[in-house]
Amino acid sequence: MRKYIIVFMVFAFMACEKTFIVGGTVTDILTEDSIEGLEMGLYVLKESSSDYTDKKWSDLELIETATTNSNGFFSMELDDDFSMSSTIFLPLAPTDTLSVNAQYTPRSSEGLQYAYYSPKGDFKLKRSSHILFILTNFTQAEVLVRCGDFDALNSSLTYSPYLSFRNLLTGQEYKFDFYEIVDDDNPKYLGSKNLYIKTQLPAEPEKVFWEMTIQEIEIDYNTLEE
Repeated sequence: MRKYIIVFMVFAFMACEKTFIVGGTVTDILTEDSIEGLEMGLYVLKESSSDYTDKKWSDLELIETATTNSNGFFSMELDDDFSMSSTIFLPLAPTDTLSVNAQYTPRSSEGLQYAYYSPKGDFKLKRSSHILFILTNFTQAEVLVRCGDFDALNSSLTYSPYLSFRNLLTGQEYKFDFYEIVDDDNPKYLGSKNLYIKTQLPAEPEKVFWEMTIQEIEIDYNTLEE
């Protein structure tokens, strides 16, 4: 009889433990689409600070993890006595190029630094790709490069032959369309190029707000296709 009483008391004690839920929804900062399969972590700074710019993973302690569902939602259950002071939500550092986490970087993202006491956080992540086109045999003064609805960050060839994209999902093939800028309203189509954008790991994996290594891709005008 005593054994049953002890078991009952244990369950009663467990039932009295209080918890609370934190988390939120993660979306692509450009497309506003939900990000599924992303591993999110709740971290606490080992030393109190409001500046995360140059932080390394060794400066943080991982408290809990969760994976986003098809709606980009994740949640974590924490003990009621846990303090959310000096905490930050971050996607876990990518360890392989097949993970969703390799597609997004905390750098220039939004909402991660705020602690939420409910599962209603709104987190917007920036894509990690950084593509640099080096154009050769182009004689046009200005060239516009377009990929779907996005244009290269710098379209002018007047002073520099470099065009860059920072908004592509890696591990995919894209069609890039090239135009000569005659005037702003009527660019002249020059041709297209299909390119596979490979996935990479962070250039400095020890940094929390990591940058992707720049992918330099040479485009020869003579290889453009109609």
